[in-house]
Amino acid sequence: MGATNQNDKLLVLNRFEKSLIDLNDVYRKHQNYIRAKYKITSLEMEIIQLIVLEGKKKMKEIGQYFNIKLSTLTSIIDKIERQKLVKRVNSKDDRRVVILEETNKGNKLYTDYSKYIQVISTLMKSSMDEENFNAFTEGLSKMSELVSPS
Repeated sequence: MGATNQNDKLLVLNRFEKSLIDLNDVYRKHQNYIRAKYKITSLEMEIIQLIVLEGKKKMKEIGQYFNIKLSTLTSIIDKIERQKLVKRVNSKDDRRVVILEETNKGNKLYTDYSKYIQVISTLMKSSMDEENFNAFTEGLSKMSELVSPS
């Protein structure tokens, strides 16, 4: 009986791992579609996402956040600014400081990009009762805590 119980646990673990891989593949395909649609790289998308989620950011802050030299970041920002996905604004306090803000087009891109997560959330919530959905959500939160590089 012990060996069967151990096999069952391994099967459940393998099924969980495969589900994570499958979900990642589906989400990655969606991300690739959106990046191709807007003709941006993963890093450019991450920069836009940071600005949309956290608000205006100084160029220096973005460079530090992503560990990118300012000279490299400047060329990246040039590209996404030409596409009207972000805009540069000089600080009123110190004109040498450049602040990046989201634009309507950048916000739309982020909405398109994150829409798939909303679809998944809605599907999961509608397929479970409240108690199971709350337990599922708690489990995902715990998993994020455990694997997050801190």
